[in-house]
Amino acid sequence: MSKLLDYDFLLNLCLQTVCAAFIAVAFAMLFAVPRKLLLYIAISGAQVRFVRTLLLNGFDVPIVVSTFIACAVMSIGFIFVAPRIEVPRQVFTVASIISLIPGMDAYNCLVSLATLIHLNESVNVNHELLSIFHHGMRAFAIMLSISLAIAIPPMFFYQNRFKKS
Repeated sequence: MSKLLDYDFLLNLCLQTVCAAFIAVAFAMLFAVPRKLLLYIAISGAQVRFVRTLLLNGFDVPIVVSTFIACAVMSIGFIFVAPRIEVPRQVFTVASIISLIPGMDAYNCLVSLATLIHLNESVNVNHELLSIFHHGMRAFAIMLSISLAIAIPPMFFYQNRFKKS
């Protein structure tokens, strides 16, 4: 509990939340999302990053699980919000999760792969293979958790949507 009240933790949490809001809006603007929806996207992008960072750093939940929970909360929220403002859910979900994409893990995996390909005497082959596997699987697991967290909640809420009465 004392970790949650730490000044550095709270400052980091606020900074990541604000930055995620800007990232979500910037990504949404690339796809010409209407201006009136940008506030929803900013709030959602901030909320997703806030939940993931809080779970990851505050409660020591593994990154894959915390990413899944954060995306699922956002997905469930837009199941109810999107129909009210008459916009497809995907408009919000795609831009909101962009700050959760595991870019550093993918980068480290590719750097280790490039180092292994350009093999010389100073390269530790076992270390590079381990790095490729660790970062590659972690990036894959995070992307899988994002995908499943966006796709699974609608299955529960839209079960009877297309059934004929």
